[in-house]
Amino acid sequence: MSNEVINTVEVKAVAGRSEELGKQLQRIVDTLRETPGCDSYLVDRCPEDSHRWTVSARWQSEAAMQAHFNRPEAQGFIDLIDSRLANSVDFNSFPIV
Repeated sequence: MSNEVINTVEVKAVAGRSEELGKQLQRIVDTLRETPGCDSYLVDRCPEDSHRWTVSARWQSEAAMQAHFNRPEAQGFIDLIDSRLANSVDFNSFPIV
């Protein structure tokens, strides 16, 4: 049985700021993918709605994923709302079975 986990972040851009949001998400991910225990960290734009973005990461363990949330760079997701690039940021995680 695997103890690997995936986390996703669903982000909705403020009207007119989707391109800028995508660039900022990529900057965040470029930093966080170097976190110990991270197998991958990706940014994808929704093909049906250009204002929706999904960030997904695959972790070697629940502990590695949780530890990364304590990194200052992870605060960047919350800062997207404060900087008015995003209307919403929704976090999810689930085990890989």
